[in-house]
Amino acid sequence: MTTLILAAFSTTSAYLFGVIVALVLILISALVANLIAFKPDRSDVKARKVWFWVLDILCPVFTFLISFLVVYIGLKSHNQQDKYMIAMAIASAISFFLYLVLGLIAAKANKNGKIGNWF
Repeated sequence: MTTLILAAFSTTSAYLFGVIVALVLILISALVANLIAFKPDRSDVKARKVWFWVLDILCPVFTFLISFLVVYIGLKSHNQQDKYMIAMAIASAISFFLYLVLGLIAAKANKNGKIGNWF
């Protein structure tokens, strides 16, 4: 019974890590976008886009890494490890797309602002 509860919690934790990482990275991306000053030659737009997309690529990497280091290493059963590995992969994909969706919503909401340059 305890093993079943631990396995259920561990797969849920992978998804929670994915959501948290996506939220934290979108906030960091917004902070970076606002820290980049406007320039007359519009090179600031490219810098904001690059930062947004780099953090988007890092989002599933961080999700997978945090899930691996926090939970996966502590799992003893190969069956639990297999289930959690699948959950980590799904959570990584979810974090990638959640970051994109949140970024798109933020960019559309701030069309004339610095965040509107992400896409």
